[in-house]
Amino acid sequence: MIGVDVNSLPYESKIKYPMIKYIRLCRNLTQEQFGTVCKIDQGVLAKLERGDLDLSIHYESKIIEGCRALNISDLELQSVKRLVELKEQRGIK
Repeated sequence: MIGVDVNSLPYESKIKYPMIKYIRLCRNLTQEQFGTVCKIDQGVLAKLERGDLDLSIHYESKIIEGCRALNISDLELQSVKRLVELKEQRGIK
């Protein structure tokens, strides 16, 4: 957005980029299959999973919509978030 510091906006992200792969694997999907559900190109999804592309609000909303389509609950998302945070704390890749 022009002239707006995105970090100052009152928005809390539900998804961090390391979570994307685990969310996808919750339903045993390939990047291509998950990308189709989320309406994101497979190449873009791969970059998001690796952290090579910023997880903008735009992409996050598409992933959340995909999660809803796949019936991935908020509880599952919270579980994935905790898993990723634990791995980060322990330095596990």
